[in-house]
Amino acid sequence: MHGADGARTCPVPGRRAAWPADTGQPFGKAAAIAKLHASEVAGQSLQLHGGYGYMRESEISRFYDDAKILEIGEGTSEIQRNVIARHVLDG
Repeated sequence: MHGADGARTCPVPGRRAAWPADTGQPFGKAAAIAKLHASEVAGQSLQLHGGYGYMRESEISRFYDDAKILEIGEGTSEIQRNVIARHVLDG
């Protein structure tokens, strides 16, 4: 998924993670999926916009910066994939 299509899908995994968290249910797998999806869409959007995506004036540059900062704080994409796999294997 690239560009606008990917960006439109970001709220869906976020909502899937928020609902269980709000209702006191386990949400680790859903949160990992949402984080992984959002970080990958940000990277794909930056590539789609080419050189313009790196210009500080562009929104995509700011979104990408935010995604990278959160990736550092919340775990890399590989870690998120491991969390998802652990949840799938544990049932």
